Amino acid sequence: MKPPTESKSTNDGSVSEAQAAFDALTIPQQRAAVFRLQAGRETVEAFAVAFILALLFRAFIAEAFVIPTGSMAPALMGAHKDIFCDQCGQQFPIGASSENRTPALELAVVGGICPNCRHVNSLDLANDPNHQTFSGDRILVSKFAYTLKDPKRWDVIVFKVPVNPKQNYIKRLVGLPQETVSIRYGDVYAKQNSDSDVSGIGAIQRKPPEKLMAMSHLVYDSSHQAQSLIDAGYPSRLQPWSPGDDSVPTDSWAVDQSKDGVTATVQAAEGQTKWLRYYHHFPNQQQWNAAIAGESLADVDPRSGRLVTDFYSYDAYLHVRSDRVYDQKPTPVNVSRLQRMLGKTRSDGVFRLDYKSGGDLSQFRDTVSFGENYHGSGGVHWVGDLIVSQNIETSVDAKQLSFEIVEAGVRHLCEIDLKTGEAKLTLDDGEVHAFDGEGNVHPVAVTSVRAGEQHDFRFSNADNELKLWIDDEVVAFQSPTTFDFESIVPADENQPRYAGPGNPLDSAPVAIGVNGGSATLNQFVIRRDKYYIAIDSRELDMLDYDMGALRRFVGAGTRTEEIVRDIQLLMGEPTIWADFPGWQERRTVSFRMEEDQFFPMGDNSPASLDARCWAGNKTRLGNHSSPDKDAYKFADVSYVPRDLLVGKALLVFWPHPWKSPLPFWPNLDRMQRIK
Repeated sequence: MKPPTESKSTNDGSVSEAQAAFDALTIPQQRAAVFRLQAGRETVEAFAVAFILALLFRAFIAEAFVIPTGSMAPALMGAHKDIFCDQCGQQFPIGASSENRTPALELAVVGGICPNCRHVNSLDLANDPNHQTFSGDRILVSKFAYTLKDPKRWDVIVFKVPVNPKQNYIKRLVGLPQETVSIRYGDVYAKQNSDSDVSGIGAIQRKPPEKLMAMSHLVYDSSHQAQSLIDAGYPSRLQPWSPGDDSVPTDSWAVDQSKDGVTATVQAAEGQTKWLRYYHHFPNQQQWNAAIAGESLADVDPRSGRLVTDFYSYDAYLHVRSDRVYDQKPTPVNVSRLQRMLGKTRSDGVFRLDYKSGGDLSQFRDTVSFGENYHGSGGVHWVGDLIVSQNIETSVDAKQLSFEIVEAGVRHLCEIDLKTGEAKLTLDDGEVHAFDGEGNVHPVAVTSVRAGEQHDFRFSNADNELKLWIDDEVVAFQSPTTFDFESIVPADENQPRYAGPGNPLDSAPVAIGVNGGSATLNQFVIRRDKYYIAIDSRELDMLDYDMGALRRFVGAGTRTEEIVRDIQLLMGEPTIWADFPGWQERRTVSFRMEEDQFFPMGDNSPASLDARCWAGNKTRLGNHSSPDKDAYKFADVSYVPRDLLVGKALLVFWPHPWKSPLPFWPNLDRMQRIK
């Protein structure tokens, strides 16, 4: 017999159909119905809470952003192309943000310059899906990071840009509140506003090891060699050298080049150091054409050297008007929502019949442009701050390893005693100079390195500080390894030096020495430090040089691009460096920060709209008026107020996927913490 149930009546005393149906159920069935109702309500509540929490998380904890431009390249990339050099195999990105400035493609990026071998690569836009333009990195930003602590120098920050507070920017934090920040010769200086020394620019701001490596740029990697250059007899950049000797010694290092890399070996008598020097040279376009055609380049001087410059391969993209490539331009029309979700923003377009995809760029004749600056095809600022990595194996009877980096004629030396493991540093320009600290002439450190072992060594001279890594671990010295470079080379004498083949100095700025026993060099990599261009106005060219002073030297009517071309040629002519007045015509610019004001700059200094050149930007563009008086309160300042900080960039969680060998192939190498 069914147990009785209690019925609920409506206001007129009748029982609703739903209630009657519920009353007709047994007690277990009624309980199950209640559980189902509660479970459904809990599911809805769970989704509602999750949605609210997601909104709260996005508003206060973390948010995803897409990098729009290349101002932070190569650490963070906007729209770009990823290339593997068709000669040496080096992977490198080039910018393609210029393609996204209009809905329909007006400019097409068709090539890029390899930072390693400097070969001009032509893109196969029609047949290689990985030569298509990739979207910018997707990053995660912590909005909570600066709630409990202040931002630190060299953090990568996201903020509302003062010239347009509706837009997010991402840059690296360089200047802090209540200090005056200065840029000189590519380096950053700062002093507290309360500092009584109003004439100086303060102390150089040094990057921690992790930041230094994250911000560095590739100069040369011996692991990637071009077979066509080897076949043509083009000389290796690594050459044996003996102090004061004008000719290449024959009883020193033996260098073997192959497609897989460079190996160098040496046998050194005890008491005599055998040196291997790096000469910074690479083929010009005519030499590349000759090598690819099978002609000989054996007559190239193996001791020719250029200055290491602030060349950015990311900015050296080659582009033409899109109608030189397409009959029908790619457009956003007819791109489905699913395709947009998967990263495709335009249709494929229709290529011209006479476009030779992947063919020589001479097909475009004189319509090809390099990047957006006059100096897109090559850097114009000398960079003396270098980081050198090498894998070296020594024999059990080897006595000493030496590493040398030259800047402005000063030898920065690290010598490792292979018997005791002691590492010793020296500053030498003909006379030995002291590091910071009383009587600190030779900082020393104890290492585990011994003869008969193989290790990865990294040695750097950057920001007036020497650092040594062994097997990726930073070596701690017993006294400071920092120094005041201006006490050795005054600022107005800071320029590259050359004293002939027997003493090439800055034309061959890196060397490795072995004393006693034998050694094998398995890999050799040079990177350069960041070079910040000293400008304080958008109206200036992205150059350190006082162009007015240079025009007075070369001729009043000379165009900027002509001066830039001459400077680039001069970088490869060591014998005339001493006569170039431009070294003394490099600018120093300063910016004063008050309380709660921050000074950010982009890693890609020649192509970054940052705090150096915001001031007056709105006024010049005529966009400074608004019905809201506070809308552009900070539009003409050279800082980011604390109120416009959004957060700290944490990681690249979704870089572009590869389009082959399979569509959407994960790009795991680019998923990384932002340093």
